[in-house]
Amino acid sequence: MTMFVELLPALLWIIAAVLAFNIICMTIMRGHIFTPRSKRPPVYPVSWNMVMLHVVSFIMAIVPFPVYALTAGYMDTDVRDFYEMNALAAAIIIIVLVMLEILVMYLQAHNAMETEMDRQLGLAIHKNGDMAK
Repeated sequence: MTMFVELLPALLWIIAAVLAFNIICMTIMRGHIFTPRSKRPPVYPVSWNMVMLHVVSFIMAIVPFPVYALTAGYMDTDVRDFYEMNALAAAIIIIVLVMLEILVMYLQAHNAMETEMDRQLGLAIHKNGDMAK
């Protein structure tokens, strides 16, 4: 039982980091973030499911730290020292990942706006071309 308690904060942190990384990758793929605008296929807005997954990711990013605070008394001093020595780095990494989630979601939304703008302009040009005939 003690080993599980000692590993729990690290496991929760790893789950949060993997979840955030997956959200970033999925958003990059769906938003065609690195594709030039001239070659970009239609991009759709960020889905509500992805937004809710981001909220879950944010909550998961926070959870390991209070779990450590609640279970530190049951851990060996070596394990506690390890967690305390790496807490700042872990917090910085997880904050950067969550902020990257927000950034790529913004970029996907921007690309979706450009797609919609191009579609509307194409419809207007087509409509004006029909009226000129």
